[in-house]
Amino acid sequence: MTADTSAARLTPQRIWRALLHRLPGSEHRRRQAWLWHEYRAFAQQQRKHMFMSTARFLHINRPVPGYYFEFGCHSANTIRLAFDSYRWLFDFTYVGFDSFEGLPEIGAIDRQAIWEKGKLATEEDDFIRRCLRHGIPHDRLLTVRGFYDKSLTPELAARLKPTKAAVIYVDCDLYESTVPVLAFVKDFLQPGTILVFDDWNCFLADPERGERRAFREFRAANPALQFQEFVSTDMQKSFVYTGTLS
Repeated sequence: MTADTSAARLTPQRIWRALLHRLPGSEHRRRQAWLWHEYRAFAQQQRKHMFMSTARFLHINRPVPGYYFEFGCHSANTIRLAFDSYRWLFDFTYVGFDSFEGLPEIGAIDRQAIWEKGKLATEEDDFIRRCLRHGIPHDRLLTVRGFYDKSLTPELAARLKPTKAAVIYVDCDLYESTVPVLAFVKDFLQPGTILVFDDWNCFLADPERGERRAFREFRAANPALQFQEFVSTDMQKSFVYTGTLS
C-alpha cells in the first residue's frame, strides 16, 4: 500500500464518520435519517407517480371536470400532493372527508397491529391551515367532518351535486370505513372518474379484507358499473370508471 493510498483513506470526513458510528445512539440516528430521507421519500414518490399518472390521463382525455374527493386526510400530505399535480391543469374543488379524530373503533375484520382507535388524527383546523398555507384556494377547499357511516348522508350528496368527481382517493385503511365511502361516491361517478385505493395491499393483500374486499363487494352489488384497471404502485391501486353496461 502506498503512502498516498493510506492518506486517502484517512480524510477528515472519513475519520469523522467513523467517530460518529462509535458514538452512543448513532445507530438510532442513522436509522431515523434513513426512514425520513429514503423510506418516507420512496412512499411519497409512489404517491406522486400515481397523481401524475392520473393528471396525464385526465388531461389527455379532457374534459373530465369535477371534484377531487379524498377520504382519509391525516396530516394533509396527500391532498397537497394532489394539488401540486393538478393545479396547473384543472380547476378542481378539493373535498377532504375525515373524522378528524383518527381511526374509529377497530372491528374484528380490520384488526392489524398498525391500526388502533384514534390513530392518524389531525385536527380539522390544522388540516385547513396546512392546505391554505400550501396554496390551495380557500374557495376551492371543503371539509366534511365525521365518521363515514354518519357523515356521508343523502343531504350531503344533494349539497355537492350536480358536480361529479374527477378523482376519488380512498385512504380509509379499513374495510368497515371503505364500505360507506363506496356507497356514497356511486352517484358521483362519470366516465373517466379515477378511483384510487391507497391501502390496496394492506392486510397482506388478502382479498377478503380491507379495501380489496369492500371494492369487490361494491362491484358485485353494482354489476352494471364498469371499471378498467389503471395504475398500480407498491401499495396503491387505481381504476377508471368507464360507464354502465348498455
